[in-house]
Amino acid sequence: MAPKTYSTQTMESGAPAAVDRVRPNAEIHVLVGGPYTMAGEEHRYGHTAVRVVMPGVDQTYDFGRYGRVVGDLGAEGEGILRVWTDFATYIAGENRLGRQTRGFVYSVFETQARAVNVHFQLLIRSAKARPDLTRSRSALSAYQLSRNYHALAYNCTTLSLDGVRAAIPSFESGAQAYIDPDDVLTFTERVAMKTAGGGTPSRLFLPANLEQFLLKKPAVKASRVDVYGGKR
Repeated sequence: MAPKTYSTQTMESGAPAAVDRVRPNAEIHVLVGGPYTMAGEEHRYGHTAVRVVMPGVDQTYDFGRYGRVVGDLGAEGEGILRVWTDFATYIAGENRLGRQTRGFVYSVFETQARAVNVHFQLLIRSAKARPDLTRSRSALSAYQLSRNYHALAYNCTTLSLDGVRAAIPSFESGAQAYIDPDDVLTFTERVAMKTAGGGTPSRLFLPANLEQFLLKKPAVKASRVDVYGGKR
């Protein structure tokens, strides 16, 4: 019987076969969390994070408004990057919110996965450590990036996509067709976006829109989709 041929939907790194090996041995997970309701308040925005799994390494990069929040409707704030070394702890926190998270998993070569880690390490290099935001959790490190969070631009989705593109440059191809603020934002938020925010961004910035892109017509097809938590 002829040996089975292994392939991946993602772009190869270009490294020699001796380095990359014959089959992908790492994964990139694009984690898209849905809306949830807490204390009677609906949180519609959702969340995006990136998990990198390769031999000996399992890290989740989680960017958001975890520090001081400012701006209209809390749209801006300290840009806090949280790095989790225990995925079970990260996803348990998301599940406790009552939200469902979909993990779009991409089989890649180790060099590609390493490129994502390098991307985030470069951000951390110019960041300020924030141990006050870890609550002494050993599996969590927190950093205040040099650039502030902004809901319409530098946010959980755009930062996550930047990391994924370090490994898969074509990942966002065709994504602009799925930019749909009306599907997520309230009327007040849409008005603020058009006035104070400068209009609709030209790049995917909403987790729910990213999810629709990855489900319906992705530039790169996921190897599988994992689901965590309850119903949407």
